[in-house]
Amino acid sequence: MQASSHLPRPGSPAAWLLATRPKTLPAAAAPVILATALAWAHGPVRWDLAAACFTVALVLQIAANLANDYFDAHSGVDQPDRLGPTRVTQTGLLRPGQVLGGLVACLVVAMAAGLFAASQAGWWLLWLGGACLLGTVAYTAGPVPLSRLGLGEPAALVFFGWVACTGSFVVIHGGLTHSAWAAGLIPGLHAAAIMAVNNLRDIRTDQRAGKRTLAVKLGETGARRLPAVLIVLGNLSAGLLIPLTGQMPLWFALLLVPLSWPLLRAYRRTPISPALNGVLARTGQWELLTCVVVAVALVLNGMV
Repeated sequence: MQASSHLPRPGSPAAWLLATRPKTLPAAAAPVILATALAWAHGPVRWDLAAACFTVALVLQIAANLANDYFDAHSGVDQPDRLGPTRVTQTGLLRPGQVLGGLVACLVVAMAAGLFAASQAGWWLLWLGGACLLGTVAYTAGPVPLSRLGLGEPAALVFFGWVACTGSFVVIHGGLTHSAWAAGLIPGLHAAAIMAVNNLRDIRTDQRAGKRTLAVKLGETGARRLPAVLIVLGNLSAGLLIPLTGQMPLWFALLLVPLSWPLLRAYRRTPISPALNGVLARTGQWELLTCVVVAVALVLNGMV
């Protein structure tokens, strides 16, 4: 049961901040940071396009959070005994109409930034942007939400990896490379790990609600192993960039693999409880740390 003594005042700015779920935002920032650094390593960077990509990624993540909050409350998935962070719709901190309005506003901002990027990089980008908008809502809404099919982790890999990172690289750099495909695996696999931890935490309530997430399908033992595998694979993916870019400082990114042990142990030992919220936040921080380390290695190598 969620404690209510520290909840913000309904309709307040603090309630809106809570609705954005700030701890999830590293998953949006990390791939664009990495894409920008990789573009820097390949030549001049269009900083206006980098800013547009960052805006789209960040705002769509907030939109996804608002959609998840609104539609899970509407469908009855969110119950008072859920273990996750406070949901503003379920608890009445924001009215459903306010949350839906915030969702629409975020989609409008993302479309505006995307249209600017498309006008500069090519109108093909509209197809990719349309897929992102559809995926933002389709995860929890529609007749067959992706979350109920166990497709949350694959969707995170695609949208936060190859779409957010590889796609941003194409926009910023102006072309596609093998290294951009490889780079997308790093934030993509780590974003999938974030989704896996989220689904591990909610495994019991999701099962009762008939929400067939991958965690529900795997069972608790498999659901605990999944994020560990995804984290390790995400860090090891940095090694693919070494032969593709010829930049030896990227070996430093592989040193993060043994340093991830405390996080991997947390996946195995943390009980199904609100304590997993902290583990989820640490997973997002780990993704951001990994992408920043790889980005710094790329930038510094390009400066010497």
